[in-house]
Amino acid sequence: MHQSIDGTARIVIASILHQIGKYVHKIVRRCLALAGAVAMGLACNVAAADGLTIHAAGSLRTAFDELIATHQRNGGPQFKAVYGPSGKLREQIEAGTAPTVFASAAKEHTDALAAAGRLRKSTEFTHNSLCLIARTGIALSPALLLDLMLDPTKRLGTSTPKADPMGDYTWELFRAADKVHPGAYAILDSKALQLTGREMTGPLARSPYARVFDDDRADLFVAYCTNAAAVAKEFPTLAWARFTPDLNNRGTYGIGVAVTLDAAAAAEGERFVALVLSPEGQRILGKYGFD
Repeated sequence: MHQSIDGTARIVIASILHQIGKYVHKIVRRCLALAGAVAMGLACNVAAADGLTIHAAGSLRTAFDELIATHQRNGGPQFKAVYGPSGKLREQIEAGTAPTVFASAAKEHTDALAAAGRLRKSTEFTHNSLCLIARTGIALSPALLLDLMLDPTKRLGTSTPKADPMGDYTWELFRAADKVHPGAYAILDSKALQLTGREMTGPLARSPYARVFDDDRADLFVAYCTNAAAVAKEFPTLAWARFTPDLNNRGTYGIGVAVTLDAAAAAEGERFVALVLSPEGQRILGKYGFD
């Protein structure tokens, strides 16, 4: 009798344990499936973020770092930024590189890439003008900047034409100077030391313009006013001043989204461009001296 009851109990207990085991197995399978889905989703998001890049003119570095952070705070993905001379960046795109967004210091570059079918379109988004930076001990007056540059005892640093629009704008300034002071172009063209804009640069501890003065490679340097203001923050003893309107020229910046992207990446690129063009984006650019 007791043996029969014991046998029945064992059968019941075994059945209960079997059912519990099947239930636990289902729960574990569901948990693993959910965990896998979450991991896959995270991996996709990371992969998407890793594939989103912005190639932008070096003069945009500080402003675009803030714009990228703002875009992310507004719910957008993280973009990887590559900064350098716009001419060099254009050459990379023409060679097959396809950043999500290209922002150039010369709209001519984005216009050409759009015409070639590399960018969806080219849109003007901000402007910059030229200033003169001087080493410690040199006083600057806007009306006398040309005389100072023509001084044979002063070493004049510039960026590199064709590789960097800032160099192109500088040579346009030299041509304008020739109208004010005949013969100025030949003097400035021959004495100018092309010290920046030739190579791509990674993250920088200091700006290349501050390093020019740190390394005593020039007494004067023609730069964007945005760069001059940034250098003055790093190197407070440097002086800088804006060129007068008869000499200055206003650089026009262009931006566009690559055509070779999938729909999702292109949409994120257009969303970032919309931020740049928005009142919020223009306010951020203005904070760094763009107009």
